[in-house]
Amino acid sequence: MSDLTKLKIVFFFKFCAEAMFIPFLALYYKSLGFNEAIIGIFLAIPPIVGISLTHIYSIVCKNVKVAKMVFSIISTFNMIMIFLFFRFTKQNELLIVIILFNICSANNFGLLEAFSAVCASNNNTDYSKIRVFGSFAYALGLTLSGFLTRMNSFFLSAIIAVCFTMVAVVFSFLLKVTPKDEVIEKRDVKAFLKNKKYILFIIFYTLYVGSMNVGDDFFSTYLKVHYGFSFDTYGYLQSSFIIIEGLVMVFLIAFRKKFKFRHLYLTAITLSICRFTVSAIGAPIYFIVLFGLTRGVTWGIHGYLWGQFVVHITGKKNSTLAIMIAAMIINAYQATLKIVMGHLIESYGYHLFYLIILYLLIFSFVYFFIIYHNNDYKNSDVQEKKAM
Repeated sequence: MSDLTKLKIVFFFKFCAEAMFIPFLALYYKSLGFNEAIIGIFLAIPPIVGISLTHIYSIVCKNVKVAKMVFSIISTFNMIMIFLFFRFTKQNELLIVIILFNICSANNFGLLEAFSAVCASNNNTDYSKIRVFGSFAYALGLTLSGFLTRMNSFFLSAIIAVCFTMVAVVFSFLLKVTPKDEVIEKRDVKAFLKNKKYILFIIFYTLYVGSMNVGDDFFSTYLKVHYGFSFDTYGYLQSSFIIIEGLVMVFLIAFRKKFKFRHLYLTAITLSICRFTVSAIGAPIYFIVLFGLTRGVTWGIHGYLWGQFVVHITGKKNSTLAIMIAAMIINAYQATLKIVMGHLIESYGYHLFYLIILYLLIFSFVYFFIIYHNNDYKNSDVQEKKAM
């Protein structure tokens, strides 16, 4: 079995395990009787913990081999915490468990992206060809968890998630990082900090993806409060989003020479703006579902572009650090926004919340349109084609 096949298996089972419970957490907290203000605090804990640990990971993970090993170790501890998570329901107990759980899972996917993007590049394949396995696995996990939650409980989903994580851990340990994959050179930190294209892109990435993430994190409770969605209905809807995401990635992989980086991201932001406009005005449910399907398109585009583009603009020797720094920045942004928006929803409702998210997305659209016409970005067209 080749290393790329092992990596695909890691992606499949890791993403399937996460889909078994992560997308349902806001609904789960709501089912326990917590209001949106408390839910916002709970949802802010993962990025807050991520901020505190990102610097440690960026120091420790100096190359893809170390990043892979750290990922395997923390995924093992994550497996234990998944088992314990649903055994506590009181606010103070749950707060402690959430913190411990996220200590074991913080930057999990950042590490996976860091060594996977470089390994894919060194094996002359697109990162997106590996990432697409995660997308389809996520859809499977969502559907399965929605069904099991209705038939039994969240705890059964957690047990299956533990088993899936175990498979991912085993194959991550078996994955051999060859000398070709390991970057020996020291990081050129000075050049990295002066990388204007990276800095401009991360500001956009934080505004766009961070705002969209926060909007999506409260989407399940929005559907529950305004449209009476159950766990299984939400799971089936989410799985359709993810299936579309995977299909979009497959399409872009097949026809990558037909599209430019800036056109794809502008399309993604435009679709996000349309989607959150529908939520902001409280449209009928069939419009919510119809426009909600575009979520798969936006994340498919992002999943296709993100990893390989960061490697392209920072270089392989700085890519791990670049992704870790990006994770730290976006975590800080999301943590603040989730806490503020949780209290705002509790006081003023979901419509104002989605209007604010909509404004942030429109601002990110304008910002991206401006920076991409900056000469430093515009002159990278030839390299851009290589990244795609």
